[in-house]
Amino acid sequence: MAKNITKYTIFLGSPGDLEEERFEVENVIKEINLTYGYRDNLVLELLKWETHSAPGITDTYTQDLISKDIGNDYDIFIGMIWQKFGTKTNVANSGTEEEFLNAIKRFENKENIQILFYFKNKPPLRLDDINIEELSKIKKFKEVLKENNVFYSSFNDVDDLKTSLRIHLPKRIDNLKSFQPNYEKGVILKNSESEDFNDNLVLDEDYGVFDYLVEFESLLMISTNSILNINESTKNIGIEFAKKSEEIERLINYPNPNKFQMIDLFKKISKLMDGYSDKVKIENSIFYNNFQNAIDIGLKYINSMEDLDKEHHKQNLESILIATEGLYKNIPFAIQGMSGFQATVKTLPRLQSNLNASKRKLDKQLDELIFNLEGIKNLTGEFINEIKYKLSRLI
Repeated sequence: MAKNITKYTIFLGSPGDLEEERFEVENVIKEINLTYGYRDNLVLELLKWETHSAPGITDTYTQDLISKDIGNDYDIFIGMIWQKFGTKTNVANSGTEEEFLNAIKRFENKENIQILFYFKNKPPLRLDDINIEELSKIKKFKEVLKENNVFYSSFNDVDDLKTSLRIHLPKRIDNLKSFQPNYEKGVILKNSESEDFNDNLVLDEDYGVFDYLVEFESLLMISTNSILNINESTKNIGIEFAKKSEEIERLINYPNPNKFQMIDLFKKISKLMDGYSDKVKIENSIFYNNFQNAIDIGLKYINSMEDLDKEHHKQNLESILIATEGLYKNIPFAIQGMSGFQATVKTLPRLQSNLNASKRKLDKQLDELIFNLEGIKNLTGEFINEIKYKLSRLI
């Protein structure tokens, strides 16, 4: 039997330094087609210059050729920027900016279009990669977004971006559907095409509602325990640091401090810091990876598993909300504890080689942990808002 499938197209614009992210955006859209799309009889198609433009020649400028190939018939514009702003065109400071301006013009003309824009926060690995002129252009462009009432978001890495898109895209598609309740852009697929569509849209084999819920809560519990372990380790090393500081103070106050005793003490402090660094590294990896997996599972549920009756679905969403809020409440304490301890570590004087090396190692681990915690805090807040949004629609 033929099925009425609504197709929405998404145009992806970005400079050339986000190649990995562009590839993963396509994977996320395929995944959303398998969950949210399958449930609502809709399919998302990604437009990007790599697949929807071609080599050619123009009597205007290169970006104009790409823009004409892509066209203006897309429903969602996704923009991304990291370190590079892009090459200036005849009408804008970069190709990405021109693509955005085309999208915002359509919005101002009251067309049914959604705009999502993301900035990558992760700093470059080398200082040589930092281009002050490019950063200045990006800063000015953020002001352009604000002037056009565009609320943009940020991400730390590819996994962070993918999770954000899993949250944001279904919400913006809901906006498109509410503006266009009769699915005017729907296309009728022939019987064979409809069957192929259904055959390809198979969820995780044999997975059901309770499988998703159990796995979600299990992964989230592991993440929460890792945060608690980090908080406890930070508390313990703080106590040990206070004891060692008293020992240093006593040795220094001796008329003729024994340098060998001092070096031995520094080595003990160094060992203490190395042990804590190793602990942070392990727990940070456990926390971050399990959290990402938990959110992915949670989104698969809330975007696809609405087969239960309204009351059961509501109860399950509330269960997810309670579990997520438990983690969310612990993250600020972890950030505060890490930041405070890092400030203490930074004040340690350069007294001995082992101590200096351990200080540098620990400072790096704390930087990575705080960076991940900040990103996860923002992502968790968005996930909680998405659950509340879903709950509001069940009332």
